[in-house]
Formats: sequence, structure tokens, C-alpha cells
Amino acid sequence: MYSEEGRNQFKDLVEKSKADRDHVRKLVREGRWREAEPDRERYRGFTRKKLQKTVQPVAESIQGDTIDFQGVSFLTEGAQVRRSVAYVEVNTPHFSELGSGFLVSPRLFLTNQHVIRNMDAAHGTQIIFDRELDELGIPRATTTYLLDPDTFALFSDEEVLDYALIAVGRLNTGQGETIGDFGCCPLSDSPDKHVLGMNVNIIQHPRALPKMISIRNNLLTHRTDRTLLYETDTDQGSSGSPVFNDEWDLVALHHYGGPFLEEVDDQGLSIPKVVNEGIRISAIYRDLQSRMDGLPPAQRDLLKEVFAKPVSPEPGGGGLLPPHPGPPAKPEDFTVSDRKGTPMEQQQLSATNELRVVLPIEIIVRVGSAGPVGMEVAEKTSAPKMLTRGAEAIKVDRDYENRTGYEDDFIPGYTVPLPKPNEDLKKQVAPLRTGEPDAEQGELKYEHFSIKMNKSKRMAMFTATNIDGETYLTVDRKTGEVTGSEGETWFKDSRISESFFIGQSFYSDWSDYFDRGHLTRRTDPTWGTKEEAERANADTYHFTNCSPQHFRFNETTKYWQGAERYVLENGLFATGSRKHICVFQGPLFDDQVDRWADDVQVPSSFFKVIAWAGANGLKAVGLIVDQLSLLSEKRKYTAQPTVGSFVDVTHWRVAISQIEKRTGLEFGEKILDADTISAGGQPVVGAEAARPLRSFADILA
Repeated sequence: MYSEEGRNQFKDLVEKSKADRDHVRKLVREGRWREAEPDRERYRGFTRKKLQKTVQPVAESIQGDTIDFQGVSFLTEGAQVRRSVAYVEVNTPHFSELGSGFLVSPRLFLTNQHVIRNMDAAHGTQIIFDRELDELGIPRATTTYLLDPDTFALFSDEEVLDYALIAVGRLNTGQGETIGDFGCCPLSDSPDKHVLGMNVNIIQHPRALPKMISIRNNLLTHRTDRTLLYETDTDQGSSGSPVFNDEWDLVALHHYGGPFLEEVDDQGLSIPKVVNEGIRISAIYRDLQSRMDGLPPAQRDLLKEVFAKPVSPEPGGGGLLPPHPGPPAKPEDFTVSDRKGTPMEQQQLSATNELRVVLPIEIIVRVGSAGPVGMEVAEKTSAPKMLTRGAEAIKVDRDYENRTGYEDDFIPGYTVPLPKPNEDLKKQVAPLRTGEPDAEQGELKYEHFSIKMNKSKRMAMFTATNIDGETYLTVDRKTGEVTGSEGETWFKDSRISESFFIGQSFYSDWSDYFDRGHLTRRTDPTWGTKEEAERANADTYHFTNCSPQHFRFNETTKYWQGAERYVLENGLFATGSRKHICVFQGPLFDDQVDRWADDVQVPSSFFKVIAWAGANGLKAVGLIVDQLSLLSEKRKYTAQPTVGSFVDVTHWRVAISQIEKRTGLEFGEKILDADTISAGGQPVVGAEAARPLRSFADILA
């Protein structure tokens, strides 16, 4: 959250610099961008450095057009630099914040002070590397570290230099990657890194999205001793991002972004919608140098690493230090790798003058445009963004210590434990935040149900719910009170990292296809006392209990929505047994058929396992419902489907052993032995057989 004083400073600078920025923009538009920099010595130093990567530095080259060309190393070096940038997630009992940041040494991490405000916030922060899509649009495996402010932490207030420089702590999640594998971007106060009129490049996590890059078409228009102003598009979550020149030298720490009041300039030409302010790296460099002597010896040694300068006497040198394989090095030990990079797929120029280069993103370079060459990120998916607002009467009880979660002895006379992930799936269990009870086990306990999250899918691995039919209470969905209309306020759970569940931005972006579908149904845990039922109702509105369900699936899937109630009314009420059942459910993923929405793998199916005490012992049934056939239908925002007009999706009754095979969950011998599909007239257990549901009676047949 920005401070009012900081925002006012930024607003004043934007207003006072308008004429200067208009002048720079005009020169660039006329192809005279070299005239934009008033400090000619700075311009000559910048040009000499840039020419090292293109042609031999002769006088004619400095005045000619070759400065506009980019060596192919721009792409390979950028691919290396991006790994040092991480997604920042701050979560304390009092506030949460999302942003970006980057390594400036093998041990120190830099972001804004308005992202990580103080020591307490740093203790509640984790940084997530490789949160991005690969060249196929599939999320990469991430690596998460905690911060260690007790070892090192320096802050500059938001209104001054707005930085937080903090030591990296222990590995939190991830395998095979050490902090040295991500490289780093050292700080320098060299005057040859930027000139007015050039383009800057920003690697960032806007709106908490996977890593994005804004390159080339980002004009640097103004400079003060403290800040740089550049014109491009950023968004919430971009704070703390590194700002680079075309040689991937670090020039600024992204700080603020704000809208222009104007949409066109004085000549009637459109201008960018956002002006951005970055804190100059040279200003941060000098401030850290001034604070060096006041630090203990161990902290001074850590800070010295930040100032290490890469050696780049020949073409190919840039701003990124190579991955660091061992303990922190001394400044004089740093060298620059040869930056051969990884293979890239290139296509020839087409008739539309486009060169396509496939990296972790697809970049389109259009040749022959006026002014500096423009580049754009080609989106793999385009979906209208729409945020549906609903009632906000439901209030969640944030004191999670009063939740006991799923009880394995809930069915009298039987123990039905939580399903166990197999060895492969166990690696995907999302841990809770450090300090939570049994954090590594990942069990989120709510009122009468529990959830374990799959950290790579960012959805529940399963939910487990106790349902008591005798004290079952109906809760009004709008008011959240015990007594039916939708109260669509959804909540984040502070006990787990936001990187482990899908948030509202996804459901807003994809509202044409998906509803926020409950896994544990809203009405399932609403039993017990009035207070317990209302708390359980609110608990089901956590994003951890949410999955992308096609709008027709969520609204009209008949047998799926009523299975638990049917078991209660016909499997238990009819026998006179106590009305206790246990329900396990979750998404089913299939890499061969599932669709992708941005970086989210949309489950094609969902499973449900219901267990209860029958007249002659424990009983269980396994169900699967498929939404794949629905996913081609886009919402038209017409009248809602009428009650009872159920869409023709496939419901299956299957062997629970098949659900185990498809999910990687182990329900245990008691549940497998209780599976009623082994009764006479059912499909052969052990085969790939499944029985389609044609009526509710098929559930208990």
C-alpha cells in the first residue's frame, strides 16, 4: 500500500516534468532520440558500451543507425536475467502484500520498502522463483525461499529510496535448486547505463500473474538525482521489479506506476496510459555505501557482494552475474559466463515482416516501424475480464485455532482416516506457513472439514468432510445465517501461501467459462450448533475450497450435487443408522485431455468417495463426473438454466481403486473393502469398468 506522501511526491514530479517528457517523446517520434540526452558525456559513454556488442566503435558508427540494432545476446542474456527475479508474497497477521523482487548477490534480495515494510513483514515473507510458463505454456516447477532479516536487513523509507534489502533464508519448497542457481543482478553507479530517449525492460509479476516481461517499447523520458520516469504499462504486483537497459544492466528499482491525466499529447497523438517511476540504482548504490561503516563485520561482508562488478572487457558482457555454485564469493571472485544460453526456435521473416523467437514467452519483432523497434508479448489465450460482485454479508472467522477439521472417528465404531498421497504425489502437498502446527503435513482445518492443497496445480488435492444428518441446518447463502441466494464473497486463507491456490483474478478473467465451484459443498458441513453451522458455511468460501467448474456443471449437475443428500436420506435414514457420513472429493487431472486456461490446468473430471455405516458394516461408493464435454461452451449471459433442466454430462460409478489410480491418493484397505461396487451386479472390480449413473438409485444399488 503506497503512502500518501509518496504518492504526492510522485504526482508532483509527473506534473512538473510534463514538458520535458513531451520533448523527449517528440524527438523519439521524429527519429532523433540521440538528441534527447542533454548530458553528452553520458551519451558518449552509453554509446561506447552499447557498440561493444554490435560493431567496432568507430566515429561513424556512433552517429549512424547501427545503435538501433540488437545483438541476439539480448535474448539469451534476458533469459538468464529473468531467473533472478522472484514473486514476493508478504503475509502477516495484520496485512498482506504481493510484489516482485530480485537477487542482487547470492545472498541478498532487493524489493520495495512499501512491499516489505519492516522486520516483522520480512519474517512473514517468502520469495518464489521460476513462477512462470515454459515454452509450451505449462507452469515451471517453482522454488520458494523464506527471508532471514535477522541476518541482514536494511530499509529505506518509501518517501526516500523505497528499498528493502534482506538476506535470503532457508529453502521452503522445491527440489534440486540452490539460491546460487538463479544468478543475480549486482548494483553499479556507472554513468554509462542509461540515457533519455532509450527503452527500458522490466521483468515483473503484474497482478500476481506468472512472470511477465515488458521490453523495448518503454520510453525513458525524465531523470532526477533520485528517480527515472519511463512510460509503459505495469500493474499491481510490479512494485519491486528490476528495470534494465538493453544490455541488461540494472538501472532502476521499479517503484510507482500512475495513470496519465492526458490521453493525447499537444499534437493530438496518443501517449502511453501509464507513467512509471523507478528509484535509480546509482542512488541506492550510494546510499548503501554510506551505510556500510555502521554495520557489523559479518553484515559488511554480505553487503560488499552487492557491489561486485562483472568483468566484461569484450562483447558479450552484461549486467547478470553467473549462477553461483557454492558459498558467497568475494567481490574479486566474480566473473561473467560466456552466455551461450539455451537453444531457441527461430522462424524466418514472413510476409508480414515478423520474426518469431520462442523463449519462455513468444516475442514478435516487427521490422520497419517508425521510431525505436517495438516488441510485444503474444498472448497464448485471450479472455474477456469481468469481475462479478456479490453480497458481502458472509464474514469468515479468522481465528483458525478454533477449527478441528475432519475427524477420522466421526462414523461410530469405525476409523476412516484422511487419504494419503502416494510417494510421487506427496511431493506436491503444499505446506502451511512456517509457524503453523504440522506445517509440512499441509492440512488446512476448517469447521467440520479439511483440505490438502496441490501446490503445482494450485487446487485442492482433496477435501474431507464430516456430515451429520441429524443436526444438519440450512444456511442462507446470502446472509450466511442459519434459516438459501448466493453470497459470493470468497476468502484467502492466511495460513498458506497465496501461490498455492488460484485467486479471484483468474475467475474474473475466465468468467465466460467458469464459476468458482465449491469442492466441499456449501451445505455439507453446516450442522451442529447455529454458530458452528454459520462458521462452516463461511469456511466453504475459501479459495482453497474453490475449483474452476464450467458454469453449467456448477449450476445444473444433478447427481453430483445431490449424492451426499441421497446417501443420507436413503442409505442411512432408511436403515435407522446414525446419520453420519464422510465425503472425500477433489479434481481429477489428465494431461492427455485437460484444457489450459492461462497457466491453470482445468480438471476435466472430479471424484467423490462417500463412506457410511450400513446395516451390516462400513459402506463406501466412488463417483466420477466429467465436465470436458462442456468446456467448448461460452457463457452468453442470458437467463439462468431453469431448475431441473440438467445438462447431459457423464456421471460414473467406479471402483474406488480406480480413483486411487487416477489421483495418486490411497484411501486405505477399510475403504477399499467397503466399496459397494464389489456387490453382485456391479462391474468387475480390478477392471477398467465403470457404471454410468442413470438415477440416484444407482448410487446405492
